[in-house]
Amino acid sequence: MKKIFTLLVSSLFSLSLLAFEGSRLSISSPGTSKELKVEIDGRSFTMQNNAITLGYLQAGYHNVVIFIEKKSFRDRNRQGNGFGNDRRREIIYNSSVLLRKGFHVDITVNRFGKVMTDERRIDVNDEWYNDEDEYYDNENGGWKENRGTLSTMSGREFETLKESLRKEWFENNRLVSVRNVAEKTNFTTQQVKELMQLFTFESNRVEVAKAAYNKVLDKHNYFQLNDLLTFSSSKEDLARYIRECR
Repeated sequence: MKKIFTLLVSSLFSLSLLAFEGSRLSISSPGTSKELKVEIDGRSFTMQNNAITLGYLQAGYHNVVIFIEKKSFRDRNRQGNGFGNDRRREIIYNSSVLLRKGFHVDITVNRFGKVMTDERRIDVNDEWYNDEDEYYDNENGGWKENRGTLSTMSGREFETLKESLRKEWFENNRLVSVRNVAEKTNFTTQQVKELMQLFTFESNRVEVAKAAYNKVLDKHNYFQLNDLLTFSSSKEDLARYIRECR
């Protein structure tokens, strides 16, 4: 009985380590009809109804620029005459924003152009915890490859990868292939789960989870991989690796 209780506590502890891995950044301007533009670390992101939520960004400082793109006088008066589009920016906000693991940063622009920022620890009990991020594509099971957003393999590409791995006779060679792919692309937790299922030995399943961890976009779901691990030592090994990656 004591052993079962110990294993239960260990599992719950591992779950708590994995549940708050993600960071979020929200930008919105509910009080203005002007179309805002956003750049994060030099990459352009599309806002819908002047609001956007980005999840799973790397922890640390990110340069955030919020601006309104205005047409120049020449552009307004010479459209279609071959002169091209001259545009200028009205910068509303340009600052370095610190994102901490397990925290949600909210940037709000009011109708007068004043910018307010707030930060709150992510809590599973909050009603917005499971809100979908703007760039998650439920139909394709990945992140949209649009205007610099984070992306994973398409469904077809991922199936091709799995078929290629199945043709590898030795699991060690299969593991090397997974590590090579992990250096070049991002994954979802579900994709990592499917990759792990291609391995018989549990030690190799753990290695797959480790190899993909830093390239997974929905780290808060990573606890689901414990379902594919039988031994508590394997779960503890994975949890220890994740702690060291923080």
